[in-house]
Amino acid sequence: MDEKKQIAVIITATLLIGLFSIIIAGAFQSLPADFGGDLTAESYEVTWSEDGTLTEKYVYNVQSSGEYRMLYRVWAAPLTWSENPDEIQNSGYIELTGVRAPDGTVGYVKTKSGAVYIIGKDSQAKSFVTDKAYENEAGILNLNYFEPGKYEVEYTYNIYPPIEYDDEAVHVNLMFASEHIPYKNVKIVLESDDITEVFTHPPSYNIEKEDGRVVITGSSPEDEIIETEFLMNPEALQSLKGYKRQISGVKEKTESANDSYSIGFFLADILLLIGKILVILTPFLFVLLYLKSGREKKFTVPEYLSTIPNKKLTPWQVNLVFSKDAFESDENGFYATLLSLHKQKKLRMSEKPDKKGILIELLDPESPDRYEQNVLNFVSLYSGDDNILDTEYFESIAKSAKHSSADEHLALAVKENLQSLTSGSDQSISGKYATDGRGLLLPFIIGGIIYILLAVALFVFAEDAAGMIFIAIFLGIVMIVQAVVAMVFPSTVFGNWKEDYYKEKLEWDSFKNFLSDLSQIKKYSPDDINMWGEWLIYGTALGAGKNVEKAMKELNINISESGYFYPHYLWYAGFYSISTFTPPSQGGSGGGFGAGGGFGGGGAGGR
Repeated sequence: MDEKKQIAVIITATLLIGLFSIIIAGAFQSLPADFGGDLTAESYEVTWSEDGTLTEKYVYNVQSSGEYRMLYRVWAAPLTWSENPDEIQNSGYIELTGVRAPDGTVGYVKTKSGAVYIIGKDSQAKSFVTDKAYENEAGILNLNYFEPGKYEVEYTYNIYPPIEYDDEAVHVNLMFASEHIPYKNVKIVLESDDITEVFTHPPSYNIEKEDGRVVITGSSPEDEIIETEFLMNPEALQSLKGYKRQISGVKEKTESANDSYSIGFFLADILLLIGKILVILTPFLFVLLYLKSGREKKFTVPEYLSTIPNKKLTPWQVNLVFSKDAFESDENGFYATLLSLHKQKKLRMSEKPDKKGILIELLDPESPDRYEQNVLNFVSLYSGDDNILDTEYFESIAKSAKHSSADEHLALAVKENLQSLTSGSDQSISGKYATDGRGLLLPFIIGGIIYILLAVALFVFAEDAAGMIFIAIFLGIVMIVQAVVAMVFPSTVFGNWKEDYYKEKLEWDSFKNFLSDLSQIKKYSPDDINMWGEWLIYGTALGAGKNVEKAMKELNINISESGYFYPHYLWYAGFYSISTFTPPSQGGSGGGFGAGGGFGGGGAGGR
């Protein structure tokens, strides 16, 4: 595949990844909140009055039978019972004054102190509530379990929240829920003529101001905060019930806290938009990068080339520079070098009658070529006293290593030595021919990481915007994936070939095309044994050796007569078995300003 096709594949793949990621992000954003489950609140209505009374109406929706005996709401603030004045707190608290329970059920309350009061007649209810209920909990009880259906419950309270004030404003912050079942419909009514500003957390609620009251509506998925914060005229202070504290700058503190809260959502929205733009823009930035740094000069080279482009290069150098990536070699360079060393009479390779591996006899342990010398050293290291290496030895070691820890260590050592020959790079060789363009892709990965870190930092600042932030993190990961996809392709796609070496690269590609096409190589005479032997060596270096072997078998060509090794079966299986060895797995051991600062908390549930 030439570079133009490669860059086309990169652009297409990364653009599709970007488009699909935006579709996925949009789908997650548009997903309706999850209001399913065995127990939900069909509706939640709460009314707060300036005199401190609070009324809550829940419609619990039970979906399964035999599951729930208690439907409740628990508070994070201290809860007391109006018929026991001794429990009045010294700070903000909520006083339950009544529970209107459906027929067949009894109401109950378990106060901050752990005292239990039953509202109704049931001799067994008190011990059950004492055992099961949380502190600061009010609810209804049916010891025979609730049948599927809807149950309306009304709780009435006197609420005494912390109240901050100065000469210009009065501040109240009420949290109605923080940990709760899904509320499909939420309605909050604040009854007062003196309310001047209202803030909701989250800010997605609808706010309508009417005569003498403010109506807030929306919905709340499981465990989402439900909180309202408001400012009132200073004249309202006298009629308000609660624990009052004079501080300076009430209005400024309230607005500042809520501005910060809203900014968190705004920044999350902006970050998400930037992410969507970047995942689409990235493929086009790849195009610009290619045009600037990777585009090569044009050369005309035939589609098929039967002659070896440059015999001055050793097979391993051809494999390193011209096979796949100009900066990475693979196992074919090792196999081709063995074939070449056999031809040079430094090794003698022969097949075994049982076709289990091959024998490699070391004839000359010295070579002026550094890589060839490393191959000779490897053969010498694993040869017997007779200087013969039997590659079946590698297969046997790989098998026995699965049951022997000693052989496992030996197999891993052999694998490491072999991998140093079958994979690697040599900048001194590759750098002569090409420049590595993968480094130019690092800014894309770094940019993706920075984007993710910004999203994580924003999550710390604006936790309630988690949904949008998590989608942004997903888009940051997509940016990194796009860069990795581009990196998978040869390093010269975004780098370039020096001088006129790109022409030589194209010639080696044409030579490989020729060797990969049986119809082409069969056109040549089987009498030129040296030509076929060289084709096998350099074809192996380029990954086309099997095709040359197949053609020689079909044409009955025996190159061994001219000093080449002529394989009749998969001769390198022993090397493959040890190079792919994996050790057997081992067992292992196994009251404030802003969002979240409101008085109240808790929420509805069931057990």
